[in-house]
Amino acid sequence: MAQGIIKSVTPQMFNGVHQTWPNKYTGKNNYGFYITFEDGTSGSCGSEKNIYPLNVGTEVTYELSVYPNGSNHITKVKKLEPMEGNPAGGNGNGKSYNDPGTVKRIAFSMCQAIARLHFYNAGIQPKTIEDVNKLAGMYHLWVTEGVQDTDPHFRDIISRRYYALQLAVECIPFSALGITKKEQVIQSAETFLKPLKDIGHAAQV
Repeated sequence: MAQGIIKSVTPQMFNGVHQTWPNKYTGKNNYGFYITFEDGTSGSCGSEKNIYPLNVGTEVTYELSVYPNGSNHITKVKKLEPMEGNPAGGNGNGKSYNDPGTVKRIAFSMCQAIARLHFYNAGIQPKTIEDVNKLAGMYHLWVTEGVQDTDPHFRDIISRRYYALQLAVECIPFSALGITKKEQVIQSAETFLKPLKDIGHAAQV
């Protein structure tokens, strides 16, 4: 059983469609994702949820197997619960759940994945890797703008924002929605966030 911290999770897409397959045990659809951990380990995984249920930055245990073609397959991903003596909010390395530097770095990694998906879904070829980084930087600015590092919900606010961005970018193939440019992606993400304000606490999102 391996252990790691989730760095990024992106859906497996083909022709703009999230890939699925039937779970041989439950009969329900599994949605495909690519998952990467902070130590560089990556591979494909599945979930019955079309939005991956574990946030970037979550410390987890998992099993790694290798397909005959050499690709990695990640299974049995479970959140690692804090041990006694490691207060809630600790991740085992001395940093708190809301550590601003860690949260912002994770958010930027997520925005890089979102930027890549934007280019892919919009059918645009980036000329250089820096084109992806530049778009990621714009998205990261929106994700972190106006959120105080001292906010007790800092990490949760940030993660809700980048997941809303991811959802907006995933909707680019729906041409009727007219989402093509970054401004429209951000506007759509803001729309996706609105219902969340009515759920649970009244923290800023």
